[in-house]
Amino acid sequence: MWFNSTRTLLPFRVNCPPNFHLVMLVHITPKSSNAKTGKMPVTTTEEASCPSTCPHLQSGGCYAKSGPVSWHWKKVSQGLRGGSWSDLTNFVSKLDKGQLWRHNQAGDWGYTKHQGREYIRLDLLKSLVDANKSSGAKGYTYTHHELHSHNVEAIKYANRNGFTVNASCETLAQADQARSLGIPAVCVVDNSVSTPTHSPAGTRVVVCPAQTRDTNCKDCGLCQQQGRSCIVAFLAHGSRAKRVNESCSVS
Repeated sequence: MWFNSTRTLLPFRVNCPPNFHLVMLVHITPKSSNAKTGKMPVTTTEEASCPSTCPHLQSGGCYAKSGPVSWHWKKVSQGLRGGSWSDLTNFVSKLDKGQLWRHNQAGDWGYTKHQGREYIRLDLLKSLVDANKSSGAKGYTYTHHELHSHNVEAIKYANRNGFTVNASCETLAQADQARSLGIPAVCVVDNSVSTPTHSPAGTRVVVCPAQTRDTNCKDCGLCQQQGRSCIVAFLAHGSRAKRVNESCSVS
């Protein structure tokens, strides 16, 4: 058995100690005004949470770097908006049972670095998973963190305990790999070509219903279903869609 720095029992080994002195700012929007999202709670975590392995940060294709969400995200990252992680867990612990909510319309899991690799901070992850579990809410998020053993076990721990973490992928082959590790996957696809109906491994591909039908995330909830049998595909969108098309593949 292994413990983190707060002596909380975890079901997997911690190979590097979380940096508890680090502050991770997060902003809570109790009811989103984004039509695609629908009127449900969403959060935004400062940009320092994003892993260096996210290709969209490097290519300039990050959708959160343009439009209204970019202005909001910048203020959170500068410390002009948002609060502490404890503020977030307190908020989530008081949500109604069954309430769908999205963590990180921008941002990712905070992490610590060890010998050049980035490890999801277990203090942050477990406290949020616990808060979500205590309220019975239906939280979900996405991550671009590298799927090495520590991060895989952290993500699977969250999924086993009712908080859905999706692996964000750039190819359907990557999505197949994530699924083979037991992690639900989503994939950005080129919006200028037809999206395949199945991945290379034969998994059904479903284009985000909020992009193809008259619905929104709040009413759909597909990304929160961690045991789903499909890969959710997001058509490249926003003012930076062309750059995303260049960096992703349908194969």
